[in-house]
Amino acid sequence: MELPRVNVADALHSAATAAPERKALVEAWGQGRSITCAELDQQADIYARGLIELGVEPGTRIALLVKPSIEFVTLVFALLRSGATMVLVDSGLGRKNIVRCLASTEPEGFVAIPIGHALRLVKRKQFPQAKLSVNVGPTWLPLGTPLAKLHELGANSTAELPHTTADDSAAIVFTSGSTGPPKGVVYRHETFSTQLTEIQRMYGLQPGGVDLACFPLFGLFNVAMGITTVLPEMDFSRPASADPKKLLAAANEFQVTQSFASPAVWDLLSRHCEGTGDSIPTLKKVFSCGAPVGAEVIERTLTHVCPDAELHTPYGATESLPVSTIEAQEILTETAEKTREGAGVCVGRKVDSIEWRVIKITDEPIAKIDETEELPQGQIGELIVRGPQVSRTYLSPSPRRESRVQTIATHNELAKIADGNSVWHRIGDVGYLDEQGRFWYCGRKSQRVVTSEGTLYTECVEQVVNAQSGVTRSALVGVGRRGEQRPCVVIEPESSIRLDDDYDSMKSSEVHVDDLVLDLRGWLVDRLAPIPFGEVYGSAGPLPTDIRHNAKINREELAKWAAKQLKRER
Repeated sequence: MELPRVNVADALHSAATAAPERKALVEAWGQGRSITCAELDQQADIYARGLIELGVEPGTRIALLVKPSIEFVTLVFALLRSGATMVLVDSGLGRKNIVRCLASTEPEGFVAIPIGHALRLVKRKQFPQAKLSVNVGPTWLPLGTPLAKLHELGANSTAELPHTTADDSAAIVFTSGSTGPPKGVVYRHETFSTQLTEIQRMYGLQPGGVDLACFPLFGLFNVAMGITTVLPEMDFSRPASADPKKLLAAANEFQVTQSFASPAVWDLLSRHCEGTGDSIPTLKKVFSCGAPVGAEVIERTLTHVCPDAELHTPYGATESLPVSTIEAQEILTETAEKTREGAGVCVGRKVDSIEWRVIKITDEPIAKIDETEELPQGQIGELIVRGPQVSRTYLSPSPRRESRVQTIATHNELAKIADGNSVWHRIGDVGYLDEQGRFWYCGRKSQRVVTSEGTLYTECVEQVVNAQSGVTRSALVGVGRRGEQRPCVVIEPESSIRLDDDYDSMKSSEVHVDDLVLDLRGWLVDRLAPIPFGEVYGSAGPLPTDIRHNAKINREELAKWAAKQLKRER
């Protein structure tokens, strides 16, 4: 008996059938190009058949290196329909990491803009199996089959599109690498379909809305739901560098009703609106994703959108998204105060399709669920999750790359727990469940600070420090061997704090960073006792963050820096 067809691209066809003339995508730059739902659906079908004519078969790994645009979205749906396994890599990872990630997937082809093909050619020895090339750029460049030719092949093709099922691989998506080297996560067709269904159900998203897509993945889901997606002029790999004026202009020109973005974008945009008095009066649903968002950013953002707007913060990881969600009013009226007191960050209640447990923390592999110890409410442990949107495995390359096979085996051993025919994912976060069934995020397991007198968790310390006057944000790091670590805190001072050594020119109302550090150190020593505290350091610039959301602090880098500072002081 044939298994049911599962492919998130089918939702695009349904949206196109329901409203063929509705705009599916708009580029808020240059000529302001747009494409209707019917046109996008038709183009995706044609490109899918063109790929099959070029030799793409179910499971063929194709690297997609195209910037967010009409072509990018069309090609994503085309690859899904062709049965290929598309490989997606963040451009912000840097050339070395991009090459390493792409090579690990052993791609059989590249669909790319010219700079992507240039990378392929320069590093051709890394991609020996890449025989298929599609050039999404000027046709005079000899970089493979031009996109126009692919269209011609597809338009004249009678090839049947494959029947994809829930367990067929759809994509390989890489983690951001915020706590280690980026890992390749295998997405099945069921992964994408469940994500679409859950996001639409949780937030009541309806066809006819307009989304400002500052996070491309959610933009794809919007298109499939019949929601017009506006792609703003920004570098999607560096959201914190976005121009708030351009975001604001796009939002108001197209009267957006919803928007997905990282906390860094909402902080940037809301500060701009606070300074100018601008607003986005049509914005009714705000989504902040990628990292915890502070109550002050939530309040500031809601001040400059529709008066009855909702702000939601979905929680999850590349391997498991979404896991839970919480709405702004619950944060502002209840959980924010507890967060400032050191309780961690509440990320809400689990979505219907997810099962979760908090188990005793260990850094060792766990082969079977019977080997875990589930913890009671209120006790901090490691979060594990299971559900149709949860990835079952990391990338599995061919035996030709033996060392890589061993690396992947290690990733799976450390992150996956067998339970009969299903798999639990160790999400890598620590926290606890409260009496209402909400998860309180206390930090990354790998970033906890284990001292001789007890364990400290990043969010439980940093959120308290962040609430102190003069501090923009902070990072708790451990120096030394785990079990004997010395906790240190690195702060990013507010812009009003003096950093220079010109004490003579200081006004009586000004505070110098050295005084702030001294005060914080004394306060932390008392608060964290009997745990022996190390030192507080002031950063001369913004704390380093991840490349995907520009929001997760790179504590590993700061720990190395703090270790050097401590060594100099001895």
